[in-house]
Order: sequence, then C-alpha cells, then structure tokens
Amino acid sequence: MILSSYKAGFRVKGLSVAKIRANARNVRELLMPTGECTDLEAFVENLENFGITYDVVDDSFLPKGTEASCIPEKRLIYISESTYAGICRNDERARFTIFHELGHLLLAHSRTFNREISDEFPIFENSEWQADQFAAEILMPLEIILSKGLRTAVDLQKEFGVSYQAAACRLKKLRAKREIKNA
Repeated sequence: MILSSYKAGFRVKGLSVAKIRANARNVRELLMPTGECTDLEAFVENLENFGITYDVVDDSFLPKGTEASCIPEKRLIYISESTYAGICRNDERARFTIFHELGHLLLAHSRTFNREISDEFPIFENSEWQADQFAAEILMPLEIILSKGLRTAVDLQKEFGVSYQAAACRLKKLRAKREIKNA
C-alpha cells in the first residue's frame, strides 16, 4: 500500500509489523519488567534511567494539535503541559502518545534528505505509521490478547488502559491480518 500522507509522516527505513512487534516486545521486557505500566507518571520519570530525557513545554511551543514530539538523535521527548497533566492522571490518550513518541526514538527515526521527487512511499516506510504500530504493539501485545481471549475494544481498553479508539483500531488491524478471529 502506498500512502504518503499518513499523519504527515516522513520517510524512514521500512519496517514490517513483525519487526516492530519484536522491537516492542524487547522494549516492553526492558522498560516494563512487570508486564504493565500502571503508573504512567512514574514510568515517564524512570525513562531518564535509560538515557531518555523529556522536557515539559508550554502547549504553544509545539505546533497546534501536537501533544508531544521526539528528537531521536538527542534522545529527547518534548511533552506539552496538557499532555503531561494527562500523564499524571494516567490518561489513556497520554499513554498512547508517550509510547508513540518512544516508538520514534527506539525505532531510530531520523529525517534524511534524498533526491526523490515523489512524496509517495509505502506505508511501512512512514514514520508515523511505524510509531503508531510500535505503541499498539507495546501497549496491547498480541500474545496477551490471544492468551486472555480478549475480543472486544472494551476488553482491550480495560486490560491495557488504552482509549476505546486505540483498542478498536488495534482489533481492526489484527482481524484484517487474520491474527485474531472475529468476535
């Protein structure tokens, strides 16, 4: 599938779902040894132990509608004040946002310049698609979905502390790839 405007991502080295899933599994074991992230604020504070820094910035510092932004080369995540407030409340959306930004960092995304004329490229080379996939894989692991027989978005929402929208999207993609059966 060719898609150039998936959330206005930029072109990065292509990664398959299987490769992103393996990366997410490894990161999950390292950053969440208990298998879950129940206290999002403590999790974010602990990132500095892994050489990942963050800076809470005024909402106006980031482009309008941007909740956080990552500079992988500096191992730095900018978090808007409103998103950080969500982190402190264990907000479902803030949870996905942080893991999305970690995806950019841990998948080693960086902008490169090339001589290509076309803005169109395969979706698996899109930085935003990869970061979303990483967040979904780390927050809602397929093995747990299968082992616990989770079949509805509400099941995933309750089990993993994600938004209904994120859970529904995850299930839709897993069903489309026939990795889980329809409910």
